[in-house]
Amino acid sequence: MTADRKKEIVGLILGVAFLLYTLFTTPPEGLTVSAWKTIGVTLLMATWWMLEAIPISVTALAPLVLFPVLGVVPAKAVAPNYANNLIWLFVGGFALAYAMETWNLHRRVSLIVLKVCGTNPKMLMLGFMIATAFLSAWMSNTACAALMMPIGMAIVKMVQEGEGRSEIEKKAAVNFGICVMLGIAFSSSMGGMATLIGTPPNAVMAGQVVQMTGTPVPFANFMLVGGPIGIALLAITQFLLPAMFPMKALDLSAAGEIVDEELEKLGPMSRGETLTMILFVAALSWILRPQLLSLLPSVEVAGKMVPLSKFITDSTIGMTALLLAFLIPVDFKKGRMLLDSSLFAKGIPWDAILLFGGGFALGGALSKSGVTEFVAGQMQALAGMSSLVIMAVLALVAMLLTQMTSNTAVAATFVPLAISIAQGLGVSPLLMAIPVALGASLAFALPVATPPNAIVFGSGLIRVPDMFKSGFTLCLIGIVLSIAVMYVMMPIAFGVKV
Repeated sequence: MTADRKKEIVGLILGVAFLLYTLFTTPPEGLTVSAWKTIGVTLLMATWWMLEAIPISVTALAPLVLFPVLGVVPAKAVAPNYANNLIWLFVGGFALAYAMETWNLHRRVSLIVLKVCGTNPKMLMLGFMIATAFLSAWMSNTACAALMMPIGMAIVKMVQEGEGRSEIEKKAAVNFGICVMLGIAFSSSMGGMATLIGTPPNAVMAGQVVQMTGTPVPFANFMLVGGPIGIALLAITQFLLPAMFPMKALDLSAAGEIVDEELEKLGPMSRGETLTMILFVAALSWILRPQLLSLLPSVEVAGKMVPLSKFITDSTIGMTALLLAFLIPVDFKKGRMLLDSSLFAKGIPWDAILLFGGGFALGGALSKSGVTEFVAGQMQALAGMSSLVIMAVLALVAMLLTQMTSNTAVAATFVPLAISIAQGLGVSPLLMAIPVALGASLAFALPVATPPNAIVFGSGLIRVPDMFKSGFTLCLIGIVLSIAVMYVMMPIAFGVKV
């Protein structure tokens, strides 16, 4: 029996044991039976995911069976999570990526990126991370990951297809793929930490602070705190990932000439490439969707004027792009469109789609069953501790919860609690609210933790243990770093002493 098989068996048994324990024991005081069962299902799924007891996409289907059978959430409430609005944005993104691959546009883009970034593996990884982080500070981290992932995949595929390499070099090429994909996913979240609009938890925090205290959170002031944290995490990731997944044996010194030769071979852009590029750029309108829709008149619904943003979501843009790809002809006479039905067999990683749906289902159950509220209630016991300790604990709890459920939900639940604790201690609400928002963005450990993780997991280049090993290490580093930066920068940014 191999070591991997032993790990799978241990994970299988341990996960079931966790569930059985919650089914046959009395819930702790303050927890309902339904919440206790939900915790059991959560522990089972987390164990099976981390130890890969069974295929992770199969584990993601557990809520469809366990929540209805255990009487936690009815089946008709669980099932819609697997067709969540955000999932269809992913499908649209994967369709665009497949169109790029079909017409070889991804290869042209990847060769241009290689030419600009040079041939050092670490510099290539850093180039992806800086570009992704900068964009995610101003736009959706999901959109950033969806934009960068197909380009990263193209470069990785070209590197891994090299011939005449030793086993050590082949392993380094595999590690290069892991580093690039994880770098894209992690930097999508790190960049978002820098600004109030970069990620929902920051916006939730600012809104709750204004609502509960009447004190605004200035955009530039927050950047003095969030910006250094995001930049420092990027720098740490640049050293951490190559240390965990060595790439030293990967020699790309001769890649410069190869890149030039390959670009020359591609020749001018084909009609398919040009049309795909136009569609790809147009589809990025999801970045400016709210601003664009605000320019259009509202529609009347049941006697009330409702803005179009209530009807047209990011998934609408993604599905529009998919439909257009099947309608735009490359060769009208032959009936050749940008995409054909092979998309559904080869272009969409359904295992990643199921995985993300399972995460939505689990997060919804944690909220509806009262588990999140119970955890929040336990935090009241922190009221007698020092400010630094409370800040660290709030950030840690938010970080742990966001690995399994929506970071927006975590922020919405814990920011009001943090503000209440701050008011009880007589300190600035920002000292307690900001760590919650930052902790909720440290979603690096699991594919279900945040959409960028799920997107890069769909590349097939990384495994759950790879993400967990590096991601959870970054999460812990992020907690320490966030509190340290707040200690230094809060007096400068907000005039608040920690």
